[in-house]
Amino acid sequence: MSFDTPQVLLGFVLYIPLILLEVLHYKRRRPFLDRFIAAAGCTGESVPQQVKAFQGRAAATSLLWGCFLACLIIALAGPRWGKQMEREYRRGVDVVFAVDLSRSMDVQDSPDGPSRLDQALRIARETAEGAGEIRLGAAIGKGRGVLAVPLTYDTGALVSFLEGLSGSTITGWGTNLEALIDAASGAFQDGFPPSREIILFSDGEALSGAFSAAIDRVLDQGIRVSAVGLGTEQGGPVPSQQTLSGTALPAAEGSPWSYRRGEPLQNAAERTGGVYIDGNQDDAVSQILDYIRSHGLTSGVQGYQGNIQARWRVFVIAALIAWGIAKVLNMRRRNHG
Repeated sequence: MSFDTPQVLLGFVLYIPLILLEVLHYKRRRPFLDRFIAAAGCTGESVPQQVKAFQGRAAATSLLWGCFLACLIIALAGPRWGKQMEREYRRGVDVVFAVDLSRSMDVQDSPDGPSRLDQALRIARETAEGAGEIRLGAAIGKGRGVLAVPLTYDTGALVSFLEGLSGSTITGWGTNLEALIDAASGAFQDGFPPSREIILFSDGEALSGAFSAAIDRVLDQGIRVSAVGLGTEQGGPVPSQQTLSGTALPAAEGSPWSYRRGEPLQNAAERTGGVYIDGNQDDAVSQILDYIRSHGLTSGVQGYQGNIQARWRVFVIAALIAWGIAKVLNMRRRNHG
């Protein structure tokens, strides 16, 4: 047996003054009984049956009041015993945004358009704001991957993080989508819910690591990977470097050219049961939300958890029974007094 608030059991110290009061009450009652017995001319075994019954009811009443108080104290302490397997319902989907922060994501594929990273962050923010009450997290990667925001229901905190994100948030060189996927999959610490999703925002360039090996690992874990492809097939020049403020400097003459490589992203999505979405489409956010909602509604998430049952009601019922019997005996004692 365990108790939710075992400190309440200290209430049993009340029994000390109660016992003393009962002893004093008995001493005060004893002369009356002696006079009653003397008036009846009885001694020893000849004590009237009525007196014996009176004494028995008095003792039983005292005992019942003691049981009443004891049961109340135990009930207030919150007793628990006996495990019972209970079905546990949880939300249907957890989603982690995996954002590629490599230098190629700073490319502006059109002179007047946003960079690939700005487009990715806008889509991620609007998706988070429209996803409803599901757990969301974020992982970021460059040469290495970092789980930046663990799964949380606090959408505002995630959106604030995405608003402050830039290519200089994490140090490193090159693109390592394997490390990014591994960091994102690390957010899922248990087997529930069964619908666990990684949404990868990238242009598909993977200069280091083994992206396909990471996809194999998440496939074994039952995690889906959906990909939002950023950039265009025509591509654009990679900016030279990042300033201290995180702003990418314009590309210098002879800068390397970066293209969107959608094929590895599409393959990853198809292998894991996810979807591939062109980040340049106007309805990219609605496509992601429709996908998330479809899995969140149909997953039927449930598990079983062994819970130690609360038993305070047993002692409340016992206290009421003791109180009722004590009241009946007390009334009968008064009627025969």
